[in-house]
Amino acid sequence: MDGLAIAAALTAISKNINGAIVRSIYQPERGSFIIRLFAGEDLQLLISLPTAHIHWTQLDLPHLKTPSPFVMLLRKYLQGGKIVRISQPRWERVINIQVECIHRKKTFQVVIELLGAHGNLILLQEDIVVAALRADTRATPGSIYHPLPTQNKLDPGKASAAYLSKLLSEENPDQELVRNLDGIGRNTAAAILALARTYAPGPVELQTRKAIAFVLSKIDRPEACYDPHKNWASFFPLAQETEETDTFAAALDREFNMTWHDSHDDHELTPIQAALSQAIAKRKRTISRLQAWLVTAQSESHLRYRADLIMIHLNELSKGMDKAALTDPATEETVTIPLEKRLSPVENAQHLYTQAKRMHRGRPVVTRRLDRIKRELSLLQAGLNAVQAGRYPDQSVISLIPPTRSRKREQAPTSTKIYTIQGYTVQVGTNATQNDALLRKASPQDLWFHVKDIPGAHVILRCHDKQIPPIEVIREAARLAAAGSKARDEARVEVSYTQAKYVRKPKGSPPGLVILTQEDTLTVNPTGKGVT
Repeated sequence: MDGLAIAAALTAISKNINGAIVRSIYQPERGSFIIRLFAGEDLQLLISLPTAHIHWTQLDLPHLKTPSPFVMLLRKYLQGGKIVRISQPRWERVINIQVECIHRKKTFQVVIELLGAHGNLILLQEDIVVAALRADTRATPGSIYHPLPTQNKLDPGKASAAYLSKLLSEENPDQELVRNLDGIGRNTAAAILALARTYAPGPVELQTRKAIAFVLSKIDRPEACYDPHKNWASFFPLAQETEETDTFAAALDREFNMTWHDSHDDHELTPIQAALSQAIAKRKRTISRLQAWLVTAQSESHLRYRADLIMIHLNELSKGMDKAALTDPATEETVTIPLEKRLSPVENAQHLYTQAKRMHRGRPVVTRRLDRIKRELSLLQAGLNAVQAGRYPDQSVISLIPPTRSRKREQAPTSTKIYTIQGYTVQVGTNATQNDALLRKASPQDLWFHVKDIPGAHVILRCHDKQIPPIEVIREAARLAAAGSKARDEARVEVSYTQAKYVRKPKGSPPGLVILTQEDTLTVNPTGKGVT
């Protein structure tokens, strides 16, 4: 959410929050909070620092098993308190909530800095920091809180046509809007430029100014919609096709829910499902970026138009001018064109021609790449549907899954862990490469074990003379698989096992990724004993 979207969300929040009683606070994940309130009805305020979200939510998000010390402190000071004020400085991504705690006879302030990875939540009492989620020199407990420095950007409602004309003449006008206008993020900037192009023909700076005014008018009267391609909730109608929602909060719920599942569902999937889901999410992000570039490239004709005007009026221009008011001989309208002082008039025109040429040449390349990525996305989605239905995906789908890259190189152990259970040999892999090696060396009748749907070790139980081992040995091998997984701290863990001949390693798939064509399951306790 950018500053304007936060202001639009506060429109709905402000209607119910003043006088609301804080019932409880919990964390669905690190950096995100749910504040449960009562204001004649039960309400949930979602605050997510990583995704820069704040809005009323209907989502049923899980609790962290153990509340963090910071959440316990928030409960101590705020639970039972009454919210008396919520505000946003200008269009900043900062929210201030004042909570009056009658039982403590004190008023606290919660400062929410919605800055993504650098976001913070700070508890104040009379400008003194009580606690902060993230260590920061501006918010040291016991000291005076120092607000974020202002960005000195221009209020978008006060941007003149001449000022906008200068921004729009740059190579990436959407980025210039973000850098120079307060409260406007990347998606909003691209949407403003797209809206401007839907208006009646005229100077692009005037069309853009009209689009900005339209967006600002919707902050107090949101007309919510959701763009599933970008996974973006908007508080104003967009130029492209979108899905309408009843409220802006409902649209934000859809955006947050999709982001949540993209980052949390992988641990609940089989390895190949997780790999397919990640490949799908990556291509969706690429499609969004390419579509945004194509929107920007539509300004090619406008750049050529400006360059042509400069060449027509060369005798009236000189080096060192920062702008020029030039008459269009066809329409007799006066058009103000920003100029680079360091360039001569001809160089200014050439610079605009170069930008236009780059867009002209890049459009077919980007269009072809966009078409290819869309085809890959369709194949990956079909592959994921096949796996979920219990079928093996086509090799063309497997080839689209990138190999897993380790973020940190770790020296792999020289050999697997080996145990002996009632005379039977059990080998336990300690990394993905070893897991693959165990499967390659296993005999078809050997038993293969792995915790169901959770990352962990692959275990091979060597079978003597093709005999099925005793159930006690099978259980102990399953326990070793559970102890070598991320579920090692659970009391009951479900382990899949089957003969090695029923475990398939897709060609070109990432290390550790396999598909089972047949399996049984056992439920074991990872902390059990019995290994000799």
